[in-house]
Amino acid sequence: MDLATKFRPKTLDDFTEQSTVVGILKSICKSKELVNRNFLFIGPAGTGKTSLARALSYELNGDNGEVIEVDAASYSGIDNMRELVKQMKTFPLKGKYKFFIIDECHALSNNAWQAALKTLEEPAPRTITCLCTTNPEKIPATILSRVQTFQLSKISLDGISNRLTYILNSEGYTEGTGSNSYTSDAVTFVAKLAKGGMRDAITLLTKVLAYSNEVNMQSVKSSLNLPNYDTYFELLNALVSHKNETIVQVIDSVYNSGVNFVEWFSGFHSFLCNIVKYICMQDISKTMIPSMYLDKISSYSTAHLAVCLKLSQKLLDMIQDLKSTQYLQETAITYLCTVPRKAK
Repeated sequence: MDLATKFRPKTLDDFTEQSTVVGILKSICKSKELVNRNFLFIGPAGTGKTSLARALSYELNGDNGEVIEVDAASYSGIDNMRELVKQMKTFPLKGKYKFFIIDECHALSNNAWQAALKTLEEPAPRTITCLCTTNPEKIPATILSRVQTFQLSKISLDGISNRLTYILNSEGYTEGTGSNSYTSDAVTFVAKLAKGGMRDAITLLTKVLAYSNEVNMQSVKSSLNLPNYDTYFELLNALVSHKNETIVQVIDSVYNSGVNFVEWFSGFHSFLCNIVKYICMQDISKTMIPSMYLDKISSYSTAHLAVCLKLSQKLLDMIQDLKSTQYLQETAITYLCTVPRKAK
């Protein structure tokens, strides 16, 4: 069940947010003739760049459009571009315009860009080229001056949550418990994990549904292999209390579990940052920590803020050293344990 493909926007009206870009494109499509037929869509991964190019084709051609889509990462050479340029010079076999979508266009070689330059400067009358990229800084200035650029933004948490809920409802799921159900907190958490990317959010949801027909915090935690926040809380409490024995036990347990040790500590650093966010805002929904841990996190107050900030900086230094040594346990213990005070 490929939900990302099934629920991919087909028309400009289907898009979640990106209202400014969509509004401009709709106005352009109302023109009798397009003056500039080269478009560049910039934005983070999963925000709809390629989908927007396809929707633009649908807006101008309907279902009769001729769309040629290439991935520049595997189509980056000058010979590939010369072949594409030949196709750009021909009239469409069906539809008003022939569409060329070049995804991840920043991967094109300098020679490939040179081969495309003349065609972009003087495009064929019925050819439209849509370039999509996450790295516009890699595109030559000579190309940027010949395209209409549109910046796409990350999608809001509410926008992603609402779309995921719509998908679940469309697939026959209902809010609540039991078979074919979902909970709003689980959907919201999946949306948070996507960090503004709709495609990533739908991919994560697909993974959860493959694991269970109940979308709740437990199924999300298990299917997406989320970190064990109980261990994070245990380590943080041990650090605050200077309990070296507990610190060593947690480190040994994590190391022997087989997880990527450096990534685990990167996750712990992120956890600390979210603790700081909670202390400042007193709202767990503003953090990446699941709501099921509210009882634990609510015990932290402004008195813990300085401790967490200091630990956060220490972890940054530690993670860099962990990346360059094979003595992972020993390095972690050196950073995190404190010298015991002598009894008076």
